[in-house]
Amino acid sequence: MNKKKKKIKKKLKKAEIKKQNLILENNFFKEENQILKKLINEKNLYNDEFYITKVLLDQKSPYLRSLLINKGFKHGIKLGAAVRSDSYFIGKIVDSNYLTSRILLISDLNSKIPIIIEPGSISAILSGTGNNELGEIEYLPENNNIKEGGIVYTSGSDGVISSGIPIGKIILDNNLIKVDYFTDFTQINFVKVYYKKWAL
Repeated sequence: MNKKKKKIKKKLKKAEIKKQNLILENNFFKEENQILKKLINEKNLYNDEFYITKVLLDQKSPYLRSLLINKGFKHGIKLGAAVRSDSYFIGKIVDSNYLTSRILLISDLNSKIPIIIEPGSISAILSGTGNNELGEIEYLPENNNIKEGGIVYTSGSDGVISSGIPIGKIILDNNLIKVDYFTDFTQINFVKVYYKKWAL
């Protein structure tokens, strides 16, 4: 009888563990579904053209700061396409194969993005530093009136990335002007890759 009871207890314990795992898994998919719903609702609200993609585990990146996503040129992903997390600009597509693509984040050392700083409509270049928290600003006009708290947007002057996408805010660090990114790059699970839909 004792052996039978032990077997029953063991089975019940396994069943309980399996049940808890299923509950946790179900909660995960519910949360993921809510994120996707939010992204789809944003697409309907703003009428923008973009692909919703998932960030993949990436262990062979040639870049210091980049992300791998689960869509490639099979799905219409183009080189140079702007990428956002929520409503914020985070980088652009620098490599695309059949099923996956790579995003070069604005925090990477190789990243240089034309920007506008408001207020004042001041044009400059945002350079990545390899630091996921702060970016540097280059090619500022000598006489500028940039103040802490100013907002940094994409300028669109490269003709590829749309203008007016928020990136971060200005902070003054030991008299150096830097950009505090709006996005936490370590917490990105889904991104939106934008494309232009040409009228026929």
